[in-house]
Amino acid sequence: MIRLRNNPVLNRELRGRIRGNRPLIILVVYLTLIASVTLLVYAAASDSFSGAFNDPEAGRRIGKAIFLTVMTASLIQVCVITPSLTAGAISGEKERQTYDLLITTLLSPLQIALGKLVSALAFAMLLIAAALPMAGLSFLFGGVTGTEFVIGVLGLIVTAICYATIGLFWSTVMRTTLSATVVAQGTIIGVQLLLPFLLVVTTILTNRFSDHVLFIYGIGLLVSLHPFMALGFTAGLLAEGESPLWFTVPSTQGDLPLPSPWIAYVFFSLAFTIFFLVLAIRMLKPVQYNLTRARSKKQGSASDAA
Repeated sequence: MIRLRNNPVLNRELRGRIRGNRPLIILVVYLTLIASVTLLVYAAASDSFSGAFNDPEAGRRIGKAIFLTVMTASLIQVCVITPSLTAGAISGEKERQTYDLLITTLLSPLQIALGKLVSALAFAMLLIAAALPMAGLSFLFGGVTGTEFVIGVLGLIVTAICYATIGLFWSTVMRTTLSATVVAQGTIIGVQLLLPFLLVVTTILTNRFSDHVLFIYGIGLLVSLHPFMALGFTAGLLAEGESPLWFTVPSTQGDLPLPSPWIAYVFFSLAFTIFFLVLAIRMLKPVQYNLTRARSKKQGSASDAA
């Protein structure tokens, strides 16, 4: 098996992504948007504490506001940009009529999928790393711990990996890059909107069972599937002094220990990543699948004739 660093698909995709002005434009626009939003939040927070320079909590609140703003803006742009990076990975080969050449090479479907996926993730990781210095400004003001910073960065990385895999899967299903991009973005937007809707409806309909074990686990499951809710709820728990690994919820059976939402989110994201990666690999084997069916039919007809 060819090592990942010697994967020709990965090497070609990486060279193609860094050529031209498009990567530079994306990076500049990405950082400009985050910096603009961060500057506006800093200005608003500074004005709110303009008469309280002696307040020791003022700097901490400003630092917390900057950190949450940078992380939220980065997460939004990761959700928007990352699927688009992989939506044309396979569908682009189909449009250029090089798909048949790609799947008939000595590379396995796993090597092809990983080469396409890792090349897109390398650029996504560059975008995440470029925004970290702005998030690090919050340490100058205080109010943010290293644990919160690590959890936030891990959430961005896991989200990028999961959503890039979803884009890769739809790229293997669709025949054009435009349709793959639209469906991938539609899937992610649908999940982002559907889960909060289900959470609100479930809470309203089952409010009388709010202290039941099944209700608590059900709400925890919905929260853990959504990046904004999981990471936001974790930030709230850390602000209240809870452990970054677990917390307790009162129920009919006493205090119920639950894992921190970010842990469950990482677990579910990695599970969905493996699931969609396996589906994408299976979709990259149409020739082998058709040959197997043809051979089985030929053997069946030969046995019938005998």
